[in-house]
Amino acid sequence: MAEIVPFYGVHPAKEYASRVAALPYDVYSREEAVVAAAKDRLSFLNIDRPETQFDPAQDMYAPEVYRKADEMLHAEIADGIFEQDPEKNYYIYELTMDGRSQTGLVACASIDDYIHNVIRKHENTRADKEEDRVRHVDACSAQTGPIFLAYHRDERIAAVIARTKKAGADV
Repeated sequence: MAEIVPFYGVHPAKEYASRVAALPYDVYSREEAVVAAAKDRLSFLNIDRPETQFDPAQDMYAPEVYRKADEMLHAEIADGIFEQDPEKNYYIYELTMDGRSQTGLVACASIDDYIHNVIRKHENTRADKEEDRVRHVDACSAQTGPIFLAYHRDERIAAVIARTKKAGADV
């Protein structure tokens, strides 16, 4: 069984959350990302796709592009746009599309569990895209985008999520 653990989450401060929210980085072409990121300097797309901060001729995989992502992320943390929770937590997320909702748990999982197939791969991603995200994570010292893992229903987890949602906790 894969081991999951809580972590110190970094997330937008409530007053900035709607401005920071962005679609996933990989739904945009480079040109579309530039246009979308320019709409609001606080859009997370600026950090997730840091090449949007450079001339179109800039190699989007150059070291300075990844350094820019780190610079922007840590500047926004310093400015209070993002805040870090003072204690480790598990988090609940809920996605709704076309009237159907999916609720899940946000936690850290071991890369060793992934490499050794304890966590099974659900898709084959292109090596260049994997390398891009690895370099982004390394540059920012943060996992800046979720990796969705499916798990068999566990009544203990379901009960905690239901109680938390019912209590109206900040989810």
